[in-house]
Amino acid sequence: MTTIYKDGEFVEETWTRVDAETGTAVAGDAQVPQSLFLEAAEDYLSRDAETAVLVEAGDDVEQIAPYLGRLAYVAVDFPSFADGRGFSAARVLREQIGYQGDIRAAGKYILDQVPLARRCGVSSFEISKPEVLKALKAGEWPEVTKYLQPVGTVDEIPVGTRPWARRSFRDVAVAAE
Repeated sequence: MTTIYKDGEFVEETWTRVDAETGTAVAGDAQVPQSLFLEAAEDYLSRDAETAVLVEAGDDVEQIAPYLGRLAYVAVDFPSFADGRGFSAARVLREQIGYQGDIRAAGKYILDQVPLARRCGVSSFEISKPEVLKALKAGEWPEVTKYLQPVGTVDEIPVGTRPWARRSFRDVAVAAE
């Protein structure tokens, strides 16, 4: 069981992570790395269970565009808190490809990155770090309310006369600024 945080709630889900050994013979709902999925996309999609794709750091997310309407969700891997490629993959999915489905953050992100990932289009979080789970359950949300880079996935208010400065619509009295 994996704890998922979505829309302010926690749910438990069971997805099998596919590897080269299990391949398309996997039973139940499967999360497949993009490289394996592209080798046998129709085989994964024709199974009797749901399929999700895990976009790993360095993958070209545009390659899965033809299959997006048939996937349960797209997981974006954050291999380390210092690796920002997951943010880029989420933005490409939302802003360039126009994907409307669930984009799930997976991997080693930290609590401070959760609101930033949401700005980039991430809509759910697979929680593997106990400290992130504890903080979210306690209601902590370390949102920064002033931004220097606009994104196309969130409505924000321009601040002053600088075209790149934005302020969040979210009114958070305890947000870090």
